[in-house]
Amino acid sequence: MNKLIKSIKTLAFILAVPTFSFAGIADGAAKFLGNTTTLGEIPDNFGTYWNQITAENECVWGYVEKTRGEYDWTGCDLAYNWARKNKAIFSFHTLLWGSQNPQWLSKLDVDETKKAWTAWIDAVKEHYPDLEMIEVVNEAVKNGNSYHSSFSSNKLIEALGGDSGNYEFVVTAFKMARERWPKTILIYNDYNTIQWNKDQAIDLVKKIKAQGAPIDAFGMQFHETTAQGSGKRKCLHFSVLKRALNDAHEQTGLPIYITQYDVGDKDDNLQKKCYIEHIPLLMETEYVKGITLWGYIYGKTWLEEGNSGLIKDGVERPALTWLKEYFKDSRVRRYMLGLANGAEKRLGNVIVDGQSIPEDYEDYWNEITTDNACTWIAVEKERGNYDFSKCDAVHQWTVLNRWDTRMPFKFRNLLKGTHLPHWLNGLDVNETKEAITAWFDAVAKHYPDIYQIEVVDGAVRNSTGHYHSGFDAYNNVIEALGGDDGDYKFVATAFNMARKRWPYATLIYNDYDEMRWENDPTVNLILKLQEQNAAIDAFGLQAANWMIQGSGSEIKCIAGSTIRDGIQKIYDKIKIPLLITEYSIGTDDDNLQKACFAEHIPVFMESEYVAGVTLWGYIYGETPRMSPTNTGLIKNGNNRPAMDWLEQYFIKHWADSKNMWSRGIPTHPLDSLDSIALENPNAIDQKIDNKIRLEQNTLQNYDVFDVQGVRLGRLSAYSFSEATAKLKSVSAAKPSGIYFLRNRTTGKMKSFEVAR
Repeated sequence: MNKLIKSIKTLAFILAVPTFSFAGIADGAAKFLGNTTTLGEIPDNFGTYWNQITAENECVWGYVEKTRGEYDWTGCDLAYNWARKNKAIFSFHTLLWGSQNPQWLSKLDVDETKKAWTAWIDAVKEHYPDLEMIEVVNEAVKNGNSYHSSFSSNKLIEALGGDSGNYEFVVTAFKMARERWPKTILIYNDYNTIQWNKDQAIDLVKKIKAQGAPIDAFGMQFHETTAQGSGKRKCLHFSVLKRALNDAHEQTGLPIYITQYDVGDKDDNLQKKCYIEHIPLLMETEYVKGITLWGYIYGKTWLEEGNSGLIKDGVERPALTWLKEYFKDSRVRRYMLGLANGAEKRLGNVIVDGQSIPEDYEDYWNEITTDNACTWIAVEKERGNYDFSKCDAVHQWTVLNRWDTRMPFKFRNLLKGTHLPHWLNGLDVNETKEAITAWFDAVAKHYPDIYQIEVVDGAVRNSTGHYHSGFDAYNNVIEALGGDDGDYKFVATAFNMARKRWPYATLIYNDYDEMRWENDPTVNLILKLQEQNAAIDAFGLQAANWMIQGSGSEIKCIAGSTIRDGIQKIYDKIKIPLLITEYSIGTDDDNLQKACFAEHIPVFMESEYVAGVTLWGYIYGETPRMSPTNTGLIKNGNNRPAMDWLEQYFIKHWADSKNMWSRGIPTHPLDSLDSIALENPNAIDQKIDNKIRLEQNTLQNYDVFDVQGVRLGRLSAYSFSEATAKLKSVSAAKPSGIYFLRNRTTGKMKSFEVAR
């Protein structure tokens, strides 16, 4: 608007956020911080500050096609090519706007206007076929009898379907854009959306969505950053901004882009104050996906005297200095998603049985697991009576506090010898097999979408022939699952049972070996599982207090080089990723604990063979059972030195800590229904060739369940009816019966019948 003054409930719209690797202040952050061209130019220092670019005027229709049929892309190309060269994001501004249209457009009748608009959008498509983001329609809100921009000065509204009060012409523009750019983020953009015309803008978005407009995001210009108060200017209050963002997101179900942010004032302190009040909220609100500041060179922005600029006479104004410092802090750079957010592996922690989830959990960790609350003995104390309440307390928190994979839940664990129900001891082999099957089915029905599962824990035989976690004590679990003739067949059976119920989860074998990091006994077990084609995806190495050696004055940390060599030897043999599952250093000696963290964590985080780390408690005195109470990293509300070191590590060595298991954790090939061409889930927001893309809002992902609630797979379709038809047409699908589809975006479920 260059010359004018201008938690969805958590599961309602799930949008994953990529981590960018571009230059600029926000490098490595979960969303971009961009800016515009400056009077048609790109200053040499642009990439020093910003990793997204929007052409202020150079891509609008009136600039490009001054003479009908003659296109001058010079100015627009400047921004587009800069983005490509610097691996930044380019946002096209804008296809349809009431302002800055060619002068000749106003002389055309309806038919010629339609031809001209179609030729314009086709020309943009031909010149820029691979746009990441497009502001499809700009400033079309009708406020009273007039639109936000001058749509009444030409025949564009009539040419694109008119406006009966439902903005049909906007719908047409979006549909035409989607035909030409099927994978591009399509945005509706407008001003006064934070305060004065917020409700009208929301109404427009809701109306065009109801008519099938393929809109992917709501672009909210944010120029109303200051207001008059008590005779002087003040910053728009934090609560007003927060309420506006929430209302827009809740009511439209769309992610939000802040497309034009500026604070126009000569007062350096006021400008800085507004940045401090607004930017953290925008950056730390999950459904705000990116921010574009509107100019940064003082005297060369669209506002009076260019006083929204952040660099004046070559010197950074205080707001820009603050902005740079804000992004240096690891926690705020990762937007309250844990110290390691942005890295390619998780840094998680455990919730002790009976412990409430600390309010600051997300400040530190980006994965969560339980101690014993989800184990079989805790859930099914009496046969057939399942009490998931304590496990739910953690799992449901992740559902309510996450968007897609933001805070994944790791299930610990399905089978562990020391955590089997006591009533199993009186069952024969067949009854034991029935009980195990019922247990797996109950967990699968209750938690169909678990991210990672520790399927079996402690099944290795020690030097005396006994299993680490006592699988051979007073029950028939081993026999019920196929026995063990030195091949650990019962473990292989458990993994294959888990794969049938969780086709896409990472299935983990978890164990300890207190003697050495080469871990030969467990490596031998995994090799035997692989010989039997067991569906094992990762090896979880417990790393608790045996990370310290010696006693008294001779006590010291196991050397990082020893761990590094051991990890290498383990991976060389089994060729599957490793997970450090229970790392802790139990000692009241702050210096020793810090020294061990400094010795071990870089090895874990920087090894290409380690795919994730779970620390084992962090509140002093609140540690898992069988663990020392002094493993905690926060004591009486204060960081112990090891925690201070951990925070500094991710600030100083973040680039190293993201050079991790970049291949992901592949899952064992699926079988039965999952092997039939059920389509892989389409990522709603994914990083492809350094671009961000949104799935078309009409294409949905559906989970498939049988009548017992067992999740069978996932497919993509444009409607429930199309998803049903796809499944019915698959000859390899299960036989006649009732099945269920669940829309992963809306949560709605529908049943259907398959008749063979």
